[in-house]
Amino acid sequence: MNLALAFNDQRYWSPGAYIKRELAKQDDVDIVMHARIPEDTGLVEESCGLKIDLLLVVDDGNTHFKIHHHRGKLAKQTKTCIWLSDLHRPDWAAWRLQMIKEWRYDHVFYAQKNFKDIVMKQGYKETECSLLYHAVDPDIFKPMPWIAKRHDAGFVGYLNERRKKMSEIVSQYCDFKHYASVWELNACRCMNECKILWNCSVEDDVNMRTFESMATGLPLLTNKIINNGFEELFVDGRDVLTYADEDEMKEKLVRLLANPDLRKSIGENGKRNVLTSHTYRNRINTIFGVMGLPLLKDYA
Repeated sequence: MNLALAFNDQRYWSPGAYIKRELAKQDDVDIVMHARIPEDTGLVEESCGLKIDLLLVVDDGNTHFKIHHHRGKLAKQTKTCIWLSDLHRPDWAAWRLQMIKEWRYDHVFYAQKNFKDIVMKQGYKETECSLLYHAVDPDIFKPMPWIAKRHDAGFVGYLNERRKKMSEIVSQYCDFKHYASVWELNACRCMNECKILWNCSVEDDVNMRTFESMATGLPLLTNKIINNGFEELFVDGRDVLTYADEDEMKEKLVRLLANPDLRKSIGENGKRNVLTSHTYRNRINTIFGVMGLPLLKDYA
């Protein structure tokens, strides 16, 4: 299979980079083009004489693909799709929606359950868009038992006003560490310095950090997310612990700190869940299946 993959390669910690790494393990999938402008697919076909089976565009926070209206340069047999991550803030959504409206994809995958109506308003039928949650690369995010636990709880990521307020409350009850501007393996190393991983989503979205935290085998304490698919992915009290307010966050934080067996149980269950169902390999196979392409091979 010849695949054209478009994503911002400067962000090596983004979904596009993780997908590229997973596809590189396959001897029957060739990434014949990697570019930031998906319309360049047609130029590659013309200059190299290659039949490209799929154009996959992977969205991330800082990617701005240009709209050149070069649809005619794509071979008729080339299937096209995009995986959108961030539509939960209007300022992030605007150019992404313009992109999928002006440059027509065969299929749009969206990472949050409540994005469906937003995508369909851009002219896509229900059969032309699918829910596809974020995922984790287990080669990057994993348990690191050789790293000493230096903090009770920690968070890796950007502190917006909501996160800052809630993390300050966490700091009142335990040794809390915020790690900023760390990525990939370094982010995983920082996570493994903590007994508990804490999270607070930006807009009640099921974010990447949810899956990455669980893959470390550490217990995750995150805000309660309603009506966005979280409860369909994870069982509260088994895979993860959630909080609806400050009091519940405090109670569950203290309970986790006082009970090593509970920390181990929640951490192991969460890890098992994401490694079984929520890796980038899982997501690639979903994309290939929807697009009518062969699934990835299993290697011994």
